[in-house]
Amino acid sequence: MFKLIYPKFWQRRTLISYLLWPLSQIYRILGIIRYLFAKPVRFKAKVICVGNINVGGTGKTQIAIWLANFLTKKDINFIVVTKGYKGLLQGPIVVEPQHTASDVGDESALLAKYATVVVAQKIHKAVNYINKLNPQIVIVDDGMQNPNFYKDFCILSFDGLRGIGNELLAPAGPLRQKFASGVKQSDAIIIFNKDRADYLTARLESCNKPLFGADTVPGNNNLDNELNYLAFCSIGNPEKFFLTLEISNFKLLSTKVFPDHHSYTIDEIETLITKAKENNATLITTAKDYVKIPKKYHSNIKCLDTTLVIDKENELETLINEKIIY
Repeated sequence: MFKLIYPKFWQRRTLISYLLWPLSQIYRILGIIRYLFAKPVRFKAKVICVGNINVGGTGKTQIAIWLANFLTKKDINFIVVTKGYKGLLQGPIVVEPQHTASDVGDESALLAKYATVVVAQKIHKAVNYINKLNPQIVIVDDGMQNPNFYKDFCILSFDGLRGIGNELLAPAGPLRQKFASGVKQSDAIIIFNKDRADYLTARLESCNKPLFGADTVPGNNNLDNELNYLAFCSIGNPEKFFLTLEISNFKLLSTKVFPDHHSYTIDEIETLITKAKENNATLITTAKDYVKIPKKYHSNIKCLDTTLVIDKENELETLINEKIIY
């Protein structure tokens, strides 16, 4: 996982990209070595892996929430496994109500609102722990590049706003693995903001994989979009959050971006609150950021809850039913 704000040179091949290219080859070789020496474990349950080939946010957590809601409606016993990135607890451990984002990471804290969540930084070492929970299905949030466990169904997520950039591996580019290998590994592909990704969509349509468009839209927020807002976040793809607000006609006075998975300090939160008051604005952030903010500040900050809307949703449900459930 890379802690950074997405650099502009990742979107095109520049001198910086080529200077970093040797490091990308080291990254690629290390990945090959990891794959060759892996001894993958198999869970008793079927495993759905939600992943991406990009560094940064492509909507994996929203897809995991959609899967959780889908399986809940079907009355299927399932759990979600996360790495608990930046959390203090390595696991394996079930996320309980008393756990905070500092304990288990922001993604785990958010997902725990929709499902039983197990934090396991080393998933292959948690197989016995997870098997004892006896789920029918295990959803793994972010594990496509992990060769240490078998996957029964892989959903690959892309964001159309960024696409695949200059198509180079990190750190020269935004990719965690090569485009072709990631697509080959997937059973279904979801593109967020598909209408803004003609080039990427055309490439994926030629790969003969089930392809679905998706967007995040505001849910039941009871938010007044006539107010002036100061939006801030620390997610992998902040542009997607700001675009959702703009499309929904929220009046944005300014935006503030922190590094992905940033842990907010009290000074940072109070500075944001002061700035909002000085500009007669309301602070707004994402659900993933909101779980990291102490509750005493919640009255000063609005949370934009979103709903995932998937084109041809019934076809994706049918595909999962055929390959995993029945």
